Amino acid sequence: MRPRTDSVRRALITTTILTGCVVQPAFAQQGEVDLGQITFEVQGAEPVGNDANPNTLSGVKTATEITAVPQSVSVVGREAFERENPSKVDQVLRDVSGVQSQLYGYDSDTNWFYLRGFNSSDTGAFMDGLSLFSYGFGTFYIDPFLLDRVEVLKGPSSMLYGASSPGGVVNYVSKLPDGDEGRSLTFGADSEGRAWLQGEVAGLAGPDLSYRFGGKLQRQDGHGMFEPGLEGVIYGGGTKAFADGSKLTLHLSYTDMDEDHVGGQFLPYFGTEKKGPFGYFDEYYNGGDPDEDAYDREQLIATGIYRRDVAGWQMTDTFRLGYADLEELYVYPNGFTSGQVPSATADVNRFVFAHDSYATIAQNDLRFTRQIETGGATHDLLVGLDMRRYRLDEEQSFALGTPLDPDDPSYDADQPEVGAPYIDGVRVQDQVGLYAQDQIRWGSGWIGTVNARYDKVWSSFEDELGPDLDREDEAFTWRLALAREFGTVTPYATVGTYFNPQALSADSRDAEPEEGRQIEVGVKWQPNPSSLVTFSAFDITRENVSQSLVNGGTFDSRTLGEVRSRGIELEADWQATEAVRLSAAYTNLDVEIVDFEADPSIEGKTPQSVIEEFGSVQLAYTPLSFPDLELRVGARYRGDSWADNANTLDVDGAWLFDAGATWDFAEDWTADLNVTNIGDERYTASCQTSFGTSSCWQGEGRVVSLGVTRSF
Repeated sequence: MRPRTDSVRRALITTTILTGCVVQPAFAQQGEVDLGQITFEVQGAEPVGNDANPNTLSGVKTATEITAVPQSVSVVGREAFERENPSKVDQVLRDVSGVQSQLYGYDSDTNWFYLRGFNSSDTGAFMDGLSLFSYGFGTFYIDPFLLDRVEVLKGPSSMLYGASSPGGVVNYVSKLPDGDEGRSLTFGADSEGRAWLQGEVAGLAGPDLSYRFGGKLQRQDGHGMFEPGLEGVIYGGGTKAFADGSKLTLHLSYTDMDEDHVGGQFLPYFGTEKKGPFGYFDEYYNGGDPDEDAYDREQLIATGIYRRDVAGWQMTDTFRLGYADLEELYVYPNGFTSGQVPSATADVNRFVFAHDSYATIAQNDLRFTRQIETGGATHDLLVGLDMRRYRLDEEQSFALGTPLDPDDPSYDADQPEVGAPYIDGVRVQDQVGLYAQDQIRWGSGWIGTVNARYDKVWSSFEDELGPDLDREDEAFTWRLALAREFGTVTPYATVGTYFNPQALSADSRDAEPEEGRQIEVGVKWQPNPSSLVTFSAFDITRENVSQSLVNGGTFDSRTLGEVRSRGIELEADWQATEAVRLSAAYTNLDVEIVDFEADPSIEGKTPQSVIEEFGSVQLAYTPLSFPDLELRVGARYRGDSWADNANTLDVDGAWLFDAGATWDFAEDWTADLNVTNIGDERYTASCQTSFGTSSCWQGEGRVVSLGVTRSF
């Protein structure tokens, strides 16, 4: 039986969140008042268009221009999603400084990204300002069709969001009703066999109610899949304005996926990055088995945002309930039968893996903002209470599979049934955080930002195969920042701390929460409304990094040491002339394992999979004599990396070239053509070594896509 205090605490969190979801509209007085025509403003979520310095909520939790946020921030607007025909969000993050995306090639069911050298896919993903925390396979997948924009806040952000990645936050901003009216229908296809049909409608149902609905059906194919897959996404929402000035927005999205796995995954280092006795694996070589291949996801996310004025303060309450039900079966490659280095006759080792994961999340972020003036200074005050509950019911099983020829695979052999589960239990993590912020403006352009937050985290694991586990962690995090506006130039400096507790399991019961700090300096230059250049230099220390080790045939996760990331980032969005627009991003990192108890020999080395130098440049040209046409060319550079923490297995970088065009070829008709990796360059997205076996993921080859949109 759980302690009474634990039951009371869990009941309090759940009841408070549900109360925020259900009863808030009752506070709004619905009198018989003629409201007239109301403007439905979605603060910090407006279309970006050619505005290089849009408002964002990510950096200070209030609608603030990028230049006034004392950290490096990038915003990718809806226009990029519409123009580039992406099938996943991590594709549009390829051109953002500090972001290493698509680490595992074309993975159709997960958005992968490292921020400033740290994996941030699990604790750095947010949606509408609320965490999309995940553990293991209990993840939430967000399709780009659901989004108006993506905001990337780089560097530790615990002082605003609580437990999160030291690399930063990727905040997905949903398509919310904003009072705009319109309808659109898009159909498209690409050279890999992907095809999609999507439609949206938005408008007003009276002077005080706006709505927005959409749906997408997508066929996934190619990339080494055995059979085509299907993904369906629908969303809908409404914003109600009440007579007292308050507003309530409700948004619901549903995602269903039934797919096979793509190829080019978990392939051995030799044959992928380096030549093996058989040569190289074919592009998108699939090491699985067509009879043992399934990936099914059902997901529902319901979000609400309620705003009203309370005693001179503006109250904003964002709340969410969601679940993700996943089942997976696949035969994974796992090195060679001869070991790490293949012999002339070696086959690919494989194991059969299955899991059933059911994740739920309940969240509520209640915050109050107010502006006051005192002593010649303007204070933008923010106080808030943030609560989150994440629950994962999971079961994982595996069996040793049959080997597979690396050069001429035959899938005739039957695979064994998976054995009894080696993981079977329920993980729960509750977080409650209280935070405050004061952004102060004074004198001739001075901006100071002070943040403080206290968090309490309760983690538990009800283990069907062993003893139950419970753990409590707490942390105080902060940020101090100073900026000065000199006309179009704003230099800034900031220092802050972060923490990130481990999700509890039998092998991590003694792992202390990660913690650390960042120092960042930078400058933001906006020469005109359509241009912005940001330069930043930073130093991040990540302490209490945990590592899973083999200990007597079992896994043991220990707090082992420290990793440091230093680097510079340069990002430019430049309207050079009326016809020419230039976008560029460059990142140079120095990521180092500073302390590692289990193996001091890797101290001073670069963590595996981390690319330390990467960048991109894109040129867009719109002929003044033909303004309905935009032509684009671009180049991306992915630098070298390592396949192991000992830095003995190198992974070469690659130059990739892209091109595209957008043509408004008739009234209300638009065509978007894109070609990525024009030269069909063969490259390795990343490699990593675990327990003596190195696995690699092939990069995505050339893809030609065409989308045609009809607006009504």
